[in-house]
Amino acid sequence: MTETLRIVAGFFAVGFLLMIFELVRRRRLKESYSLTWFFVGGSLLAFSLFGDRLDSLAKLLGFAQTSNAILVFSVFLILVLLLGLSVAVSRLSELTQTLAQEIGLLKHRLEGERKKGGRPDE
Repeated sequence: MTETLRIVAGFFAVGFLLMIFELVRRRRLKESYSLTWFFVGGSLLAFSLFGDRLDSLAKLLGFAQTSNAILVFSVFLILVLLLGLSVAVSRLSELTQTLAQEIGLLKHRLEGERKKGGRPDE
């Protein structure tokens, strides 16, 4: 990795970390998700600062090129992130369904109270 590429990669990694921090500050990203993204940004920063060590790690793991190792690690990281987001979406989907059912039951009860002539707040 050339020195110029290392500086550019470090600049983008710091920018990415600042963007995550700003999203958390403005409450556009929950803290629980931000920890994952801070880990990703920190990893990017570490790889940009210590890229030469990544070459030796790739060779140790049996990769012919360092770029192949980066691609495999990136795909694995994306799969882990997608799995985590899929779990969160599934949980929110179940909560939304439960909430919609509860609202439907409350509306049904309220309409029944109105037809009886009773007060709905009893």
